Amino acid sequence: MNAAESYESSHSGAVPAVEVCPGTYSEQVTIDKSLALSRAPVPVSQGAAVIQLPFSVGSDQSKGRSTTACQANDAAKGVQAPQSVIEICGAVKVAVSDLTVEGNWPGSVCYDSLYGILVGGGASLTLTGSTVEKAGAVSPLSGCQGGVGIQAGRNAIGQIGHVDLSRDTIETYQKNGVTVDGPGSTADIRRVAVTGAGATAATAQNGIQLSRGATGSVTGSSVTGNNYTGPGGTEAAGILAFGGCGTPLVQHASFTSNRLTGNDLGIALANYDANCTKSAPTPTRDTACSNVIENSHGYPGGHPSADANRTGSTSTAGFQAGVSDVGNRDEVCENAISGAGYAPLDATSSLPNPPAPAFVRPVDVVTGPAIAPVTFGNTFDGRPYHPA
Repeated sequence: MNAAESYESSHSGAVPAVEVCPGTYSEQVTIDKSLALSRAPVPVSQGAAVIQLPFSVGSDQSKGRSTTACQANDAAKGVQAPQSVIEICGAVKVAVSDLTVEGNWPGSVCYDSLYGILVGGGASLTLTGSTVEKAGAVSPLSGCQGGVGIQAGRNAIGQIGHVDLSRDTIETYQKNGVTVDGPGSTADIRRVAVTGAGATAATAQNGIQLSRGATGSVTGSSVTGNNYTGPGGTEAAGILAFGGCGTPLVQHASFTSNRLTGNDLGIALANYDANCTKSAPTPTRDTACSNVIENSHGYPGGHPSADANRTGSTSTAGFQAGVSDVGNRDEVCENAISGAGYAPLDATSSLPNPPAPAFVRPVDVVTGPAIAPVTFGNTFDGRPYHPA
């Protein structure tokens, strides 16, 4: 990399600083020491500093796979060794600012472990003012489950990661924009823009996912265009908190003051019991409050619009909600929900097999059903809405 490196005196207590001159650098980067990595402070007119996955790696999954200690359990657990543009592994603290991290995988690739930035081994990443894009095979999209912009931790292999994201842009991802996974993994996400592919029948994307024991907060961020129109009994989510079904729960997570637009589920609080059939018996106490949640993808005349979900409830009935709560003592409050895509549709008595075209609620606490949810101050199209 054509970078200007500067190292602070050990007496200052600062970590080494690496400044990257504008340009596109075709390489993979592995970081196992604390450092600060940033675009050099030169005029904006000189362009971006881009770290791009080499095409020779992206087109051949036998190349460029991680061999760090963070992947030592991959084979034993049946997990594919990852390909990533940047991997951070170990008990280190890394700050990245004003960079673009770009994948370069052709649309023909089908591999489950493709990442823009991968964080494990207890590492902490602070990412500021940066762009992460083209994670996975994105042109065209397929139903393969790889392709995550930023991944921190992974429950399946016992990895822990921490992310502090602010003023970043995550876009053109194959599966998820941000995933924070596994017990001990944490996220602090503020003023971040995450943009999915929009209406697609190829794969059910999620903008931001906290899962399987991870926790954290998402505040003041924009999540748009996670919108699945295909078969398979699933839906996409702007923000997803998923736990249970034999994995640890997501507890005490907070999602506040965000704007969520054009997602099948604006916010999905999805913590299930061990059998994956109903809400977890253990209190989760997750919070979804003071968000603006919009969706125009409705069901006019009893038929799904071209960009409405079709199979989230059953093979013939979609599922959409501003906030969906399958949890225990979660709080859903003061959300401003609007649009034809969240207009109430079908009776609660039709569950668990609602008829076509869909089961829709501005706030859904009945499909789980949620246990002792705390709901207040929510509105739909400007009027008070009391979920039932």
